[in-house]
Parts: sequence; C-alpha cells; structure tokens
Amino acid sequence: MTARLKKRMRYYFKSKEIQNDLRMALSGRLCQQVFYIACALVRFINIFIFYGYGVDVMMYYSLAAVFVYFGFFIVVTAVKKKTVSLVDIAMAEITVFAVAATVAVGWECGFALYLICIVPAPFFMPYERISTSVFSAVVIAGTFIGTRVYVSDEKVLTHAVESSEQAMKMYLFNSVMAILMITFMAVMFVVSRNISSKLMNEKAEELIQLASIDPLTQLFNRRAMTQYIIKVHEDAEDSGRPYAVVMGDIDNFKKINDNYGHQLGDEVLKKVSATMTANVPSEGYICRWGGEEILFIIPDCREERAGIICEQIRNDISLLRFTSKGVEFRISMTFGLVMADLNKEYEANINLADDYLYCGKENGKNIVVTQKAYERLTNQ
Repeated sequence: MTARLKKRMRYYFKSKEIQNDLRMALSGRLCQQVFYIACALVRFINIFIFYGYGVDVMMYYSLAAVFVYFGFFIVVTAVKKKTVSLVDIAMAEITVFAVAATVAVGWECGFALYLICIVPAPFFMPYERISTSVFSAVVIAGTFIGTRVYVSDEKVLTHAVESSEQAMKMYLFNSVMAILMITFMAVMFVVSRNISSKLMNEKAEELIQLASIDPLTQLFNRRAMTQYIIKVHEDAEDSGRPYAVVMGDIDNFKKINDNYGHQLGDEVLKKVSATMTANVPSEGYICRWGGEEILFIIPDCREERAGIICEQIRNDISLLRFTSKGVEFRISMTFGLVMADLNKEYEANINLADDYLYCGKENGKNIVVTQKAYERLTNQ
C-alpha cells in the first residue's frame, strides 16, 4: 500500500461530509457578507448624490437601504451552522431601486444598468430550479425593457436632470458600479465552479474508497487488491523483475471467536492488520483477502528481502497481547511466501501462496513457508 494512499485513507475517515458542508457554508456566508457591504456602501454614496440633486425620496430610500443591507450582514454573520440566503430580497431591492431612480432622474443617468447586471444573478441562487431562475431572469429583463418604454416620455420623470454634465457624471458612476457588479458575479461563478468541482472529486474519491477499503481492518478489500495485483503483474512482465506474493492466516482464529467472542476477534484482526501495515514497505499492497486471511504483495522484491519482512511480521504478531475477562493470551500467524512466476497468470501465484500457507498450517503453524520449506515439508 502506497504511503500516499494511506494518508488519503486516514483523511477519509475524519468526517469529510461535515468538513465539506462547513466549507460550503463559510464560502456562501463570505460571498453574501461582501455583497451586502458593497450594496450598503453604494447606497450610502447614493444618499449624497440624490441629496445634491434634490431628489429627497430617493435620498431617504437610499438611507433606508443602507440599514437594510447592514441588517442582512448582521443576520448572515450571526447564523453559524448554515448559510441563510437573503440574496433574493437584495435582488428585489436592486430592481426596485433601479426602476425608481430611473423614473426619478431619467434614463440617461444609467441607473437602469443595474437591471442588466442582475439578469444572470438568479442562476447563482442555491437550491433554485432552473425554471425558476429562467423566470426570474425574464422578469428582470422585462422590467428593464418596460422601464425604458415608460421613461421614454420625459413627462413621467419626477426629478429630471437638466444638465447633460450632471447626467454624464451619474452615468459614469453607475457604469463603474455595474462593471464591479458584473466582475463580482464572474468571480463568484469561478469560485462556485471550483468548489463544486472539488466537492465532486472528493465525492468520487469517497466512493472509490468505499469500494476499495475493508471497513474493519481498513486494508484493501479483495476486489481492489485484484486490480492492483493485475497492474503489478503486468509491470513485472514488462520489467522482468518478479514480485513477492504472501498469503497469511491467523492461527486458530475460530477458537478465538468461540472462546472470547467476535468482538475480541475483530480486535485481533485490527491489531494484526496494523502490525502488517507497519511492516509492509510503502510500495507494497496489502488486503484482507477473506475472513482472517491477509494477502500482501511487494513489487520488485527478492525472496530474501520478502522472507525477512515476513519473519518480522510473524515475530511482531507473536508479541501481541490480548486480554479477555482477566485471561491473557497471545496469537500467531502462518505465511506462505511465493516469488511470482511471470510465465503464469497472477491467480496461479496466489493459489500457490495459499498452498504454501496450508502446508505451514499442517506442519506446526506460526512459520513462514517458502518454496524450499514447502519442498522440505512435503518430502518428509
């Protein structure tokens, strides 16, 4: 098992779903906080603009909007566990403001530009159906067109700006604000896309882990190991360097379950798996093959090195202590070690390692059976 995969496995079993939900909530909260503060700042500037042009109604409207947006900011900040979205209300306020300001001072001042800016906004709303987003966008676009038709008759304007220079200053200011709004939404699109992509990748990795990991021992399961061993076998055929195949089995495991219970049997499996994981090199792969059988392979490994590793594992396992109802006991493990024959299919090498293992079981257990040992034991 590679060191990188081990690290990923440890990370996987640390409440990933909670971490993902928290990250999404924080991202949504931060975006809203920035948005509400920006809206409050724009409305604050609008107070002085409308005051200077003598548009008292829009001045008071802008003042009220400042308090509303600060209220939104406080509400979103105060909620810690999940993101409360008030963007729909903010979009409605921007729409009302754009129409009211345009009717007050005229089309040339550029307040209607805000309507163009928020047309794509409904598509960023969380948990909205696409049909609802399309409907909202159409309503906003329709409002823009309707406002333009309505104010084409200058008689409807309540505070028409007579100076073209004043109108140009307002238009430039509103153009800058509109560009900033579009830029903000573009940034939010990129952020949301990156977050979605990362969450999808993590979910895919989670599913792979669920399909690959034995939940009790946190080793590879048989299905995943089969895929790895095929890859190792193909690489060995290309390089001409064999790999070691080791099948291990806990001795008298059924008696452990019968005498001490399955819960302690599970504890034995966990400790044995941890011991083997600590000794198998990082380039190796280790899995729970079935029941109390554990299989591991070591690519590009000589028999002498593989034998040393097996003996170290066997010795470490024999030193483990277990206690049940005041009774202490030890366990042992038997191994069958085979150097893979690249002229055979990988299944044949696994079956041979299994034969070596059961030869060891029949000849005293707690040993590592290699080809030489197998020939010696079977010829007795």
